[in-house]
Amino acid sequence: MKTTYISTITIADASRRQVMKQTSLANKLSVELSSGRKFDVGLDLGAKTGESVTLRAEFGFLNGIIDTNALTASRLDTSQAAMGDMMTDAQDFLATLVALRETGGSSEIVQSAAEGKMGLMISRLNTQINGSYVFAGINSDQRPIADYSDPGSANKVAADAAFLGEFGMTQGDPLVSSISPAAMDAYLNGNFDTMFADPSWGTTWSSASSTTMTSRISASETVTSSTSANEQAFRDLAQAYTMVADLGIENLDPDTAGVVIDKAIAKLGSGIEGLTGAMGRLGNVQEQVKLASGRVSVQTDILNGRINDLENVDREETAVRLNTALTQLETTYAVTARMQGLSILNYI
Repeated sequence: MKTTYISTITIADASRRQVMKQTSLANKLSVELSSGRKFDVGLDLGAKTGESVTLRAEFGFLNGIIDTNALTASRLDTSQAAMGDMMTDAQDFLATLVALRETGGSSEIVQSAAEGKMGLMISRLNTQINGSYVFAGINSDQRPIADYSDPGSANKVAADAAFLGEFGMTQGDPLVSSISPAAMDAYLNGNFDTMFADPSWGTTWSSASSTTMTSRISASETVTSSTSANEQAFRDLAQAYTMVADLGIENLDPDTAGVVIDKAIAKLGSGIEGLTGAMGRLGNVQEQVKLASGRVSVQTDILNGRINDLENVDREETAVRLNTALTQLETTYAVTARMQGLSILNYI
């Protein structure tokens, strides 16, 4: 005859298992009450676990898009601000040149102003955000435009060599006054113009890529989210500033200087027009990013609501269940304590 079911060890083990069961339940409910989420989602949801996993994957993907959209918007804002500065400078300088052409004035003043405008343009084209150059295209880790004010810079060296090769003298030589209007016009439309066209532009001026950044702004939309320093607008502005700043305009014959001024005015006009177009394109992209972010935010709210329906617990109900579990655990402890005082030996 079996008697193990009434043995002292059987009674003690049953009490131990009951205490462990109640303790585990209390711990589980305590975690659910503090987190607001099911203790074991997979166990509780069963067949609906797959839906929860899918929803969370999509939620994470859309949240990633929202984060990248914020970075894209920041890059676009920075680009617009930089181009706005360049636009203001170009318009001011254009007005100065037009006034100089019509009323006369000191060429030295516009030569100094051109140097300043050139420095600001290069500084803006080399703008960085979070360590990336915003006008470098996909070469975002490379400084896009060489510093013309550095005598050893490739663009400055190329300009000096071109002038010397064309006229047999440097830009600072007083003999530049002997350069005829026809000779200067030929240079501006020939070797000088070539420096701002490919491949010379990419060799001496720019390290930027003409391939611009592309950003995904929603699950189904991508946009071009940057402008390259290789845009024709920037080349035109660089050309206008260079010819006024570094062709010895202060020593040129008035008629020859007039050729330079006229060419600079034309380049500034085309540069401003191109800059306006680039700013307009980025403005459209900014609006697209804003609208897409709003739509994605609505989608994430819907997904989050469904995830919460699946995975979250009713805190009030959980609090009641936890209180009940704690009461039962205390009762179990009390009963166990009394049972530990029992022994089969007392009845033999």
